[in-house]
Amino acid sequence: MGYVDDSTQAKRGDIVLFKGSGLVYEILSRALKFFEWNWDRWGWHLGFVSGDSPFTDVVSICESTGKGVTESYLDLTRKDIRVYRWFDEEPRRYKVRNFVSAHLGCDYDVAQYFWTGLQYLIRHFWNRRIPRLLDSRYTCWELVFEFAEDMGKPIGSRYDCPMLVDLLKVIDC
Repeated sequence: MGYVDDSTQAKRGDIVLFKGSGLVYEILSRALKFFEWNWDRWGWHLGFVSGDSPFTDVVSICESTGKGVTESYLDLTRKDIRVYRWFDEEPRRYKVRNFVSAHLGCDYDVAQYFWTGLQYLIRHFWNRRIPRLLDSRYTCWELVFEFAEDMGKPIGSRYDCPMLVDLLKVIDC
């Protein structure tokens, strides 16, 4: 995966990391920063470019927020954004649209924070992973993991409980 120096060059399928908003975002990003202090970035929220927009330097992104899986616009000229190109070739438009259509409106996965914490402890003390619960609720990173898998280039194993820090380590190579 490569970092895209000029975020305005984002393409369909690119993973975007940007500063989120709200109380839950603030609490969770600080908790993650406590454990991952060496990954000192401003953003802990993820989405992926799902399409173009009628505006210059703006793209449509698919993300999972407290309201569930949504599609919104993201201004690529923001200073608090990083774009990463995970796919060797831009995913086909129809595949991305099918994925987005199938996931829009899915609930946010609040329980995943418990599983992520448990996963952190199990990895730390026993060097083991716990299996992923396959359901129709998503955190922002679960959505990106599933998107990458559906597009043919998985970030991690489908059966491992995904963790945001795993993705951050992969993209920050």
